[in-house]
Amino acid sequence: MSMMDQKIAPMLAFSGEPFDDPGWIFEIKWDGSRTIAFISDRVRLQDRRLVDITYQFPEMVDLRKCLKAKEVILDGELIVLKNNKPHYRSIMSRKHSQNALKIDLLSKIMPAVFVAWDILYIDGKSLVDLTLLKRKEILHSAVKPDDHLLIADFIREHGKMLYEETGKKGLEGVMAKKADSKYYIGKRSKLWLKFKHFITLNAVIMGYRTDRIALILGLYDENGDLIPIGNCESGLSQKELSAFMYVAESIKTYSEKNVQWIKPLLVCQVRFMEWSENMKMRAPSFLGFQYDVKPDQCRFT
Repeated sequence: MSMMDQKIAPMLAFSGEPFDDPGWIFEIKWDGSRTIAFISDRVRLQDRRLVDITYQFPEMVDLRKCLKAKEVILDGELIVLKNNKPHYRSIMSRKHSQNALKIDLLSKIMPAVFVAWDILYIDGKSLVDLTLLKRKEILHSAVKPDDHLLIADFIREHGKMLYEETGKKGLEGVMAKKADSKYYIGKRSKLWLKFKHFITLNAVIMGYRTDRIALILGLYDENGDLIPIGNCESGLSQKELSAFMYVAESIKTYSEKNVQWIKPLLVCQVRFMEWSENMKMRAPSFLGFQYDVKPDQCRFT
């Protein structure tokens, strides 16, 4: 079976700390949805969990126009730009849409862009055993950028500088890749590392777990609805917990299995690694109560 007809699990990275090394390349880490793109006379898009997402992105049929080869398999990220930056919530909204009319509308008002950073196959030949730099050279010769396709830039050696610059610009972080690394399908490898900037925000305390120490946090959406964004179990001191429980006792609303809900009157600040695909915080940590922030100021941005 040709690679064009297979499901391909992408190569994954470990987390690391910024460093400089002439044997490595460094790229912007795009805040989107990891995607393998199979492009020939038709286009097939597959996410990192091997789910076909072609239907959700009808505008990506135009990737065929970018081909300078007969057929290719690209690794990259689908993003939606908002204010010239990747907007994670928008791409997740696109990815999880099922209604045909909504999909068509979103493809016009929130068009996606595929950012390609690797090529795994071209015209009947697998490229996974070539070095990363050689694959990138082939990538540039195989496709041409347009409104729906970008080719990711990279720099050599200076990972710390790029990490600092991405932080200033509010970007997700940096990918570091060994310049001579092969592509290991479906493997997490220390030849690829990711340096992510933590996200810090203020959130409304909606309630708490009664079976363990965990605050249930939420943000208001554009419709004014308070949406849960996850449970925070880390970082809360015993003194802070005692103070919270004292106040929460007077603003309880109702309880259900292992959860006590309270009136949305309290705000705290949290730090976490990233948003999950269903817009929940990954590995959140409590930083402190925010007494001077109003709950209705805690919104998705």
